[in-house]
Amino acid sequence: MKTREIPPGFKDFLPGEVKLKRKVEEQAAALFASWGYQEVITPIVEYLDAIESAGTGADQQELFLFQNRDGRLLALRPDMTIPIARLASTKLREEPLPLRLFYQANVFRCNSPQRGKYNEFWQIGVEMVGASGERADAEVIALAVETMNLLGVTDFQLSLNHIGIFNGLLQESGLLRDEQEELKLLVIKKDLVTLEKELAGWALPGDIREAFLMLPVLHGGLEILERVPGISRVPGAVAGVHELQRLFHALQAFGVEDRVVIDLGVLRGLDYYTGVVFEGYSSNLGYPLLGGGRYDNVMERFGWPNPATGFAIGVERVLLAMQEPPALAEPKCIVAGRDLARVMEAAKRLRNEGWIVGLDVQGQTREELEMLCRQRNCRLVLVD
Repeated sequence: MKTREIPPGFKDFLPGEVKLKRKVEEQAAALFASWGYQEVITPIVEYLDAIESAGTGADQQELFLFQNRDGRLLALRPDMTIPIARLASTKLREEPLPLRLFYQANVFRCNSPQRGKYNEFWQIGVEMVGASGERADAEVIALAVETMNLLGVTDFQLSLNHIGIFNGLLQESGLLRDEQEELKLLVIKKDLVTLEKELAGWALPGDIREAFLMLPVLHGGLEILERVPGISRVPGAVAGVHELQRLFHALQAFGVEDRVVIDLGVLRGLDYYTGVVFEGYSSNLGYPLLGGGRYDNVMERFGWPNPATGFAIGVERVLLAMQEPPALAEPKCIVAGRDLARVMEAAKRLRNEGWIVGLDVQGQTREELEMLCRQRNCRLVLVD
């Protein structure tokens, strides 16, 4: 029956899944707070104008749109960076900088549903507003790594790049706008066959063509930055290389460099990134668990120019990647008896001691209650 279905790309969470999801969110929130980040909550909807003005490059077909009574178009939030940028620029202008904010929220995008990819999905993440430079970038990256360690994703690796390297080469290429967009998509997908075919048909300097062919497969330590052809004559790319070098040294100070590799094929899909970009992976999954980077121009579009950086973690993806989900066993019991007042007194005492207590509200026999406790792996407490 159609009434029993939910729309594609959406998910029901069963009690055990909810417990595990809450545990992940609570652990992450406690960690973020210990680093000085404060939680904010924004509406589930934003005006379409706000989303488009932020320069995400998002296609309207990827958004859930509807019309408000005043005729203006609304959208279910496609990410949390835009709502927090709007919030900070309108409600937190008088606060000392940098602002350290975090969130736990559901976001919405029209995707082709598949494992680990939904139309509604849950994120936890942080945004730092009002701080530029490698120390700020290093902090959010180190916090992302520590979060993965805390959640038990033991084979986690973070891939790091600087969008200025690709954009600098792109400006030097002389390609048309449509060609640039196609090239970016092919690099993101690491579609080497199509990339080589398309590059062969475009009029490009030889070293720039070779650089674009190499970007999707160049990953490793700082030494790979010296292997990109033509990069030394492109000022924007050179600046990106220098920023990456400084950042990597800062990450060494944070003690997380063993989890980080340079990957020049990481570009991220949104257009508002201006500097460092990164994605986090586990060998268990073929898609990123988290992503983020620097977006220094977004705040200006909300009338409050400020540098900013941050990351978002996909909660469902982390749950899939966790090698050994934490045990969520809790002390449980069922309290039963004929005297309801004594039953309630015993239940209150046990709850104060940390037990999860269910009451026998059906007047079941002792044998029935003992069978129920065996099924639920809990203790039976008979008051009388």
